[in-house]
Amino acid sequence: MNKKQINIGFFVGYALIIAGAVVHILNIKVGFYILGVGALVNTLFRLRMLPKSEDRRIRRLNSQQFIVVACFIATAYLMYQNHSAWALPLMISGTIDFYLTYRYPKT
Repeated sequence: MNKKQINIGFFVGYALIIAGAVVHILNIKVGFYILGVGALVNTLFRLRMLPKSEDRRIRRLNSQQFIVVACFIATAYLMYQNHSAWALPLMISGTIDFYLTYRYPKT
C-alpha cells in the first residue's frame, strides 16, 4: 500500500469513529457498531503504517500507538455497556494521537 491509500484509510477510520460518537450522543444504538468498525479500520491501517526501526525512540513511539488502540477498545466497551465515561478514553486517544503526529521524525 502506498502512503495515499494509508492516509485515505486513516481518514475513513476517523470519520467512522467521529460519526459513531455523534450517533451515540444522539441515543441511537447503532453508534457503538459504527465506532467499532472505525476503530478496527484505524487499527488495521495503524499496523500497516508502523515504521520498522532499530531506533529506540521510534520503537517507543510505536508502543505508544498501542495505547491509542487500547483507548479505542475501552471506548467501544464503555459505549457497549452504556456507560457515560466512554468519552474519556476517546479524548485520551485523540490527545496521544495528536502528540504522536509531531513526535515522529519526518521521512
